[in-house]
Amino acid sequence: MSESLEIVVVRHGESKANAEARMQGRFDSPLNDRGRAQAHVVGRWFASQGILWDVAFCSPLRRASETAQIITHAAGGSPPQVDPDLAEVAAGELEGLSAEEIAGRFPSYPARKLEELGDFAEYGGESYQQIQARADRVIGRVSALSGRVLLVAHGGFNFHLVKRLICLPVPRVCVLRMDNCSATLLRLRQRRGTRIGEVVWHVPLELMGSPIESRPAPAPAPGSALP
Repeated sequence: MSESLEIVVVRHGESKANAEARMQGRFDSPLNDRGRAQAHVVGRWFASQGILWDVAFCSPLRRASETAQIITHAAGGSPPQVDPDLAEVAAGELEGLSAEEIAGRFPSYPARKLEELGDFAEYGGESYQQIQARADRVIGRVSALSGRVLLVAHGGFNFHLVKRLICLPVPRVCVLRMDNCSATLLRLRQRRGTRIGEVVWHVPLELMGSPIESRPAPAPAPGSALP
């Protein structure tokens, strides 16, 4: 791992499925107009704060890749490269469904305990272990770089990635709210013989000087902000 490494993690802007409060996962819902406006706000804020990067990566899913393209263009930074491992957590048969539809078709899911939420294997999606392995792969590749790296991905996967970077051992239960276009800066440092990250800042969109009218956020899709 490089001696000096910072990672900026950004969640995509609002998608059509976000606005409808649907479970996304690999369901490839595009950004809506609000989501594109949110991405422009992030890019302009990065430019105003002098936040640039040496290399940028994004999820292959449209809502994240378009967000990354808008941000990098608005900020004047290097364009994103697609990394398949940054895709959202696969939720299997739950994808594309509303909370009401999930409760009706898969009543076992809303009945789960808190520590069970991050495993979708029962529904044909990823297991908790598979998600953690994917986060490890991303960290392994990024750790070979230096300077600052921008990662534009998803609420669920970003949560697992940040949790893995700052917590040893990695807890099953931890809460870090990842709203649309929130940005998190992590600095990886050597601590007592172990390299571990620290959160330098975690900034929601409304603190970036967003002119976008706020509205109540829909209930988070199950697993989007929890393990």
